[in-house]
Amino acid sequence: MNSDQMMHYLTGLPNAGGYIKRVSDCIKAGTITEYTAFYFNLKGFGNINQRYGMESGDRILVQFTDKVKEFLMEDEILGHLGGDNFVALIKKDRKEKFCRLLNGIEVDLGTGTDNSKLKIQSTIGLWDIDEPFDDPGEAIGRTSIALQHAKHIMHVPVVSVTQDMLNKVSVQKNVLEQYQSALANQEFLVFYQPKVDSRTNTLVGAEGLVRWKHDGQMVSPGVFIPPLEQNGEIVLLDYYVLKRACEDIKRWISEGIEPVCISVNFSRKDLMDADLAQNIDRIITASGIDKKYIEIEVTETVDEQEHGELARFISDLYDRNIMTAIDDFGAGYSSLATLREFKVHTLKIDRSFINTKEFSWKDEIILRDIIHMAHGLNMDIVTEGVERDDQIAFINKVGCYVIQGFFYDRPLPVEEFEDRLKDKVYKKG
Repeated sequence: MNSDQMMHYLTGLPNAGGYIKRVSDCIKAGTITEYTAFYFNLKGFGNINQRYGMESGDRILVQFTDKVKEFLMEDEILGHLGGDNFVALIKKDRKEKFCRLLNGIEVDLGTGTDNSKLKIQSTIGLWDIDEPFDDPGEAIGRTSIALQHAKHIMHVPVVSVTQDMLNKVSVQKNVLEQYQSALANQEFLVFYQPKVDSRTNTLVGAEGLVRWKHDGQMVSPGVFIPPLEQNGEIVLLDYYVLKRACEDIKRWISEGIEPVCISVNFSRKDLMDADLAQNIDRIITASGIDKKYIEIEVTETVDEQEHGELARFISDLYDRNIMTAIDDFGAGYSSLATLREFKVHTLKIDRSFINTKEFSWKDEIILRDIIHMAHGLNMDIVTEGVERDDQIAFINKVGCYVIQGFFYDRPLPVEEFEDRLKDKVYKKG
């Protein structure tokens, strides 16, 4: 590859290949630990292109680049990966100065008599290189992880990469690499957490919860669910859990065990699948069970677009005679419009309402009113996370009787849950 092919056409800076070569040179020279590696991009640059046009955007990008280049010492490196994404190796003692520079670089917007200015700020991921390393790509990879945390998790302008971030990314990478084979090998299991009518201590339903048994060890859902949601592959797992739940219900019926309604979670990320409701209908129908035995559980959202998609999805299921439940109702910014707009069968009250040592009169009024409205709209109510006698007394007082939580049962492997189905009455004493 010649030198021209290693430069970005617009800014004349090293592109990814050129930058990695320069990093590699520093590694070979033994000077790499003198630097802090940067990965940064421009805040709101998409809006700049949209507002002023691509040509002006390119001109602003060149101006920005020229001002950053003026800062550089001879042995420092600036690279342009494309778009508004830049990388750099800056001497450690100049790290803070470089961050301050990127906090606001002024560029000229117009031409001719138009002297208006625009201040460009950057979001920055950085890595203080303390030890030698062999792979020059790490200078981009590690700083990219820090940048993603800055933009999407911590929502701050500058983040330094940590070992904890690297460990999480490594775990997520392993999850995604093993996911397809785990599905094929049926490593994912469905556990069932009972829902119990506290007036009669009788099992009346359950939630199907996915668990992953890999190499004899249980993998926490907190480890494998987030990366699957992030890359959109969670829908395959949700379909899998639904299919397994339907198969279990079919088997219970064939063995003369009367089932209860099983609720199955579907991620909001699944709404990207235009055929979601149709596929759910197809899976239930193909199993041969009555639709009354399945309830689809979703979590409400504060995102306006997602709210509309969720409403359409729930309505589509309603038209197909498939029941739905809203999970975690009352958490965060729950809207009463949810009660009006969503054709749901069940509201699951979020555990935050009862996760307190003492219940105030405000708690009682709020929860009683929510339950009263839901009952007036012919919705069933379930309260999650119930563990104590006083919690049972409180939710019974405000009009909710069906509970899910460790007070009665943890999520159970299918064999243990079958024993519960055979004798649905809990002997509480």
